[in-house]
Amino acid sequence: MTQLPPPKSALYVCVDDDTGHRSRLEAVAGDEIVVVAPVEAEKLVAAEVGSHLTVFWIDEGGRVVLPVRLEHIAAGTPERWRVRPLGEPRQAGRRQHERGGGGEKMRISTLAARRAVTFDSTLLDLSEKALRCWAPASDIAVGEELHVQVVLSSGILSHIGKVTIVREASDGIGQHIVVTFHPLAPPTVQIIRRYLFAWESRRRALRPEREAAGDGAARL
Repeated sequence: MTQLPPPKSALYVCVDDDTGHRSRLEAVAGDEIVVVAPVEAEKLVAAEVGSHLTVFWIDEGGRVVLPVRLEHIAAGTPERWRVRPLGEPRQAGRRQHERGGGGEKMRISTLAARRAVTFDSTLLDLSEKALRCWAPASDIAVGEELHVQVVLSSGILSHIGKVTIVREASDGIGQHIVVTFHPLAPPTVQIIRRYLFAWESRRRALRPEREAAGDGAARL
C-alpha cells in the first residue's frame, strides 16, 4: 500500500453522501487498512460489512481519495473498521462524485399530472449525484421532476430527480438531459457505487489493450 498518510493521521470516511465523517488511520495490515470508526458511526445505516465507502485525507496537494470496501467491524471503544482498498489513492479534482458507465436502456416518466408521459431513453453516464441520458426530442424543461428507472449490473436504480440541464445532442438527434437526484437511500448509493466500481475495473483492464493497439498502429 503506497501514498497513505502515517498511522494516527486524521482522515475522513464518506459513507452515504459527500459528508466526510472524521476518523483516524490506525494501522496498515497487509492489503487492508484499520481505521477508527467515525464519530456517531451507529447512526450511519449504510456502514455495514460489504459496503463500498470512500476515505480521504488532506495533503499538500489537497484531497486524496481512496475507494474501499468495509470488511470487518471490531467492537471496542472506539470501534474499529477494517477496510480493503478498491484501487490506488488519487488526488481529487474538482468533481465531488465519480461519474461513468452508460449504455443501458432506461425509462423516464414525467410527474406533471396534466401531461404525464413515459418514454425510453439511454443512460450516458451516472454518479451518486445525477445521471445524464439521451432521450428523443421532447418539451421537458429545466426544473421539471422526473422518475427514472434503469437496470444496472448491480441492481435496479429507480428514483426521482429534478431536471437541471436540457440540451440538444451534438449530432442533432434527440436531447441530452441531466437529472439531479433527490436524496438517495443508502441501498441506492451502494447500487451506484458497485456499478461504478465494476465499470472502472473494466476500463482499467482494457487500457493496456488500447495502448498496445495504439502502439501497433503507430508503427504501421
